[in-house]
Amino acid sequence: MLSQHRFRTAPIGLIMAAIMTTPHTAGAQTADDDSQPQLVRRNQVQLTLAGAERAIVASRSKAEQMGVNVNISVVDDGGHLLAFVRMDGARPGSVYTSMTKATSAATKRGATGPLPNADSANTHLSLAVEAAAAVSGGKFTTLKGGVPIVINDQVIGAVGVGGATGEQDAEVATAGVAALTQEIESMGDALSADDGNHTKDSIVGNWLAESIEQAGVIDRVQTTLQIAADGSVSGDTGVNRFHGKAEINGNELQIGPTAMTRRAGPPAMMDQESRFVAALGKVKQFRIDDNGMLFLLDANNAELLRMSPLPSSN
Repeated sequence: MLSQHRFRTAPIGLIMAAIMTTPHTAGAQTADDDSQPQLVRRNQVQLTLAGAERAIVASRSKAEQMGVNVNISVVDDGGHLLAFVRMDGARPGSVYTSMTKATSAATKRGATGPLPNADSANTHLSLAVEAAAAVSGGKFTTLKGGVPIVINDQVIGAVGVGGATGEQDAEVATAGVAALTQEIESMGDALSADDGNHTKDSIVGNWLAESIEQAGVIDRVQTTLQIAADGSVSGDTGVNRFHGKAEINGNELQIGPTAMTRRAGPPAMMDQESRFVAALGKVKQFRIDDNGMLFLLDANNAELLRMSPLPSSN
């Protein structure tokens, strides 16, 4: 549930265009608005202390195999320290380096390293970004050795290693992340419990798009889907209304061609509408997790749409 898959994002200029052209205001809603703003984000995976300790053990084991003594830090998705170990003989000066690497990887949602990338490193750019972070009170480094922990396309934390060469630090951190994610997946903890026996009634209701093909959606543009007990579907793309029919058989779901109004909107909203309609046309199955999130999937079980429940309009 963080591909990027976890945040709903859009360029600032596009968001402002959507806000300026949307007839609703923060303090009022029109009579035909059948949705309410979501107050929480659901279906998020969180790293526990036990998980952090698993990553520490695996990273330490890899360091011992390599014959290096390092400092190992594990943080949550916000860069807050969960676990730390300094191996015997590791440099004390690299204690905070390992923490900064972990925090950087978690908050930038990617591995640490030179900017703009390893193949085209720009020392001045790297130093400038680090200095800007320090001035603003943040933690950021372009040194290698910070690796994010990604589960279900969500960054749930990161491992940071310091004390050896950058390449060695990165190798140790990667080993810790790989061991942790493999264990989570083998235990089934990465996925919400799903018995695979959802009935037609379980999908009936109103749903709000949180993710379209694992990409962000514009916060103020409510893209909705309503599924009725008779199989009829309707909703709002944020620009146009649509309606059609769906065939539901167990976990199988196919949404037929939909009829839609033909209003125009800002480019960002029209682009989101196109992606949403295209995703609906590829839906072949669905599942609902323990948090009530609806996942519309293609024939290969790949996520097309992630939707949260909305209060009934009745």
